[in-house]
Amino acid sequence: MKYFISLLLLLFSTHSILNAQKKIILDTDPSADPDDVGCMAMLHNMATNGECEILAIINSTHYKQSSLSISAINEFYNRKAIPVGDYKGYKAKIESPKENYDYHLARVYPRSLMSWIDAIDGVSLYREILASADDTSITIVIIGTMHNFYDLLKSEGDQFSSLNGIELVRRKVQQVVTMGGNFIDGKGFDRTNWGGSETLCNYTNWSCLNTERNQMCQYVIEHCPSPFIASGWEVGCGDYYNANYGNVITGQNLRTLDSTHVLRRSYEYHFLTRGETENISRHSNDQCALHYAVRGESNNYTAFTNGKITLSEDGACNWDNSINMFQGYIQKSRDKDSIAREIESLMMMNIQEVNLIPPSQPKNIVLDRKNNKLIWDKSVDKSKGSWVVGYNIYIEDHYFKMVYGNQLLFDDLMTKDTNLVLKAVNSSGIESEASFFTLK
Repeated sequence: MKYFISLLLLLFSTHSILNAQKKIILDTDPSADPDDVGCMAMLHNMATNGECEILAIINSTHYKQSSLSISAINEFYNRKAIPVGDYKGYKAKIESPKENYDYHLARVYPRSLMSWIDAIDGVSLYREILASADDTSITIVIIGTMHNFYDLLKSEGDQFSSLNGIELVRRKVQQVVTMGGNFIDGKGFDRTNWGGSETLCNYTNWSCLNTERNQMCQYVIEHCPSPFIASGWEVGCGDYYNANYGNVITGQNLRTLDSTHVLRRSYEYHFLTRGETENISRHSNDQCALHYAVRGESNNYTAFTNGKITLSEDGACNWDNSINMFQGYIQKSRDKDSIAREIESLMMMNIQEVNLIPPSQPKNIVLDRKNNKLIWDKSVDKSKGSWVVGYNIYIEDHYFKMVYGNQLLFDDLMTKDTNLVLKAVNSSGIESEASFFTLK
């Protein structure tokens, strides 16, 4: 009897851990500040812990090398199959300056993505993943600008889903966590991610108001239909503009990693441009946002929720708890050094080996003639630290494309009696056994 009860408790515990896994889409802007790489390292290592699955990482910068650096980081962590998105709405993409670490990562490290042109359009990738996701199952973490998410909210129904962007986010997204704003005592001035602030021009030119980005973020805050939580600048970088909330400083211990480690090199590239060769410690804004997104408040943060955030045209942020718009912000509830140690340990974990165990093969493939697509049951990968990122499609034994959901839209190449092969792909790029379907 005791054995039976223990077995039940073990099964319940295992089921709870699996259910607790967050399904993350990370929207980031890797270029100059290395905390984006620190955040991606944390994310990979929390995935190794079995805390989350990384469904996609999407770039929001206008640099050609930024999406390539994401691909290099994924490859370094033995998860080369994670899809990389890229914001395609800029009038032009430009070369990243040589002082930026994304420029160097794209040149030095192996990567699956050969050209930024081959990166998937960020909004399209958002929509494809969300369309096949379970309801309220996705956590979106935005540590860069709002370009991709803004365009997602404004998107119309398409081949992936008839729902417009706001409807799709409302149905599929559990929470949006963003690094931006400033909420010291519930109000303050944004430093840069949401557009900066007119007031902070007197403090530093870097924080001056960017009207376009400010207006994008105003729209996102006003129209995001899912719970929206901000990790303001004061959380990871508290010392600025006469406000001392304590910097969460990480990075110096990265010097103990191998000299070729992508995380260490990213920090060193950044600090070399500033004339630093020994000190590579940095604030942890992005890491704090992700830390909360995956682990919640724990004993590290207090979340002020069920209110309304406003962002003025001059960059002032304000939170009002008298109106529940399912918005809020976090503050540190633990001393900054303890949070820093926890974050840095997550950044520096050992890299997981390539998972060679294939996921389950696609099952129950059916033809949906009404919507002109194939659908099938989702494959699973039961290995800790691994998951299914998509499905490789073959036509007559020739590779056709990869899809990032359990649906395949018909293509001009598909005609009657076309033989299709479907294989699930895990985050390391390992394929499942094949499943076959012939169009009739």
